[in-house]
Amino acid sequence: MRTRLAAVAALAAGAFLLAGCGGSDTASTTEFAAPGDAGGGVSAEIAPDSMGMPQGEAGADGSVSSDTTTPMTATNREVVRTGSMSMEASDVAKAVAQIRTLTAAAQGFVSAENTTASDDVAYSSITVQVPAAKLDGFVDKVSALGSVTSLDLTSQDVTSQAVDLDARIKALQTSVDRMTDLLAQASDVSDLMAIESQLSSRQAELDALKAQRTWLSQQVAMSTLSVNLSPVRTVEAVESPGFSNGLENGWAALVSTVGVAVTALGFFLPFLILLAIVGVPVTIWCVWMVRRHKRRTIARAAALRASAPTPVDVEAGPPQP
Repeated sequence: MRTRLAAVAALAAGAFLLAGCGGSDTASTTEFAAPGDAGGGVSAEIAPDSMGMPQGEAGADGSVSSDTTTPMTATNREVVRTGSMSMEASDVAKAVAQIRTLTAAAQGFVSAENTTASDDVAYSSITVQVPAAKLDGFVDKVSALGSVTSLDLTSQDVTSQAVDLDARIKALQTSVDRMTDLLAQASDVSDLMAIESQLSSRQAELDALKAQRTWLSQQVAMSTLSVNLSPVRTVEAVESPGFSNGLENGWAALVSTVGVAVTALGFFLPFLILLAIVGVPVTIWCVWMVRRHKRRTIARAAALRASAPTPVDVEAGPPQP
């Protein structure tokens, strides 16, 4: 009877283990067979505390949360600082070289640099990373290389992210250590495969969390500053006007006007010649036609008047025999 119960328990544990492999990789409650049990059956239940997880913290999906949060103070907060600066320098290339020197002196490094030239004028942008504790002093030294036109420094508190990553890494590391011990103790093939699957999944998640924590620590330790450099804008002096300047400007205007008039005359001269060749005969013919029409009209009117009877002849009546 006892053997049958152990066999049933082993089958149930195996089904639960296979279901847990597709669930959460953070932590789970799984049963494994301990060495020395008859038939390799499951004789003990591995609770969250046996895998290094805090007791009573397992969630419905098998995940386990570890409350390792400590009270935050101003001294142990983690802050990511970044900045951007725009400035004018009399010699852009020299200023960029000095920024490189200051970066090396501050134990930082240049992460990006870009220089463009237009009309013999150079513009440059350089991005550096320096230790966060030296950022303020570094900004002051860079500001002394030219005239700062804009400066923007920002701070982002990532303490909660760091604490969360630390807690998850600690819990997963404990779980991985426990799973490693169980792997060394397991003798059944099915148990070995299940433990190896869980161990591989948790080890991959642990490595990913450690990489995130390393990247976050680097962002906190090294601050990023982007500097845009442009040449100093110069304003040319304007001389006050005088008699000689007025005379020169007047003479220049006269020469320009004459030049424009001569150019216009040269442009219109061919059209004027063509107009004279064609327009003068046409004009003369039109004038002759108008005058001819006018003479004919006058002659016709005179003929009509001459042929019309006078009023005296009409009153006298016919002549007497």
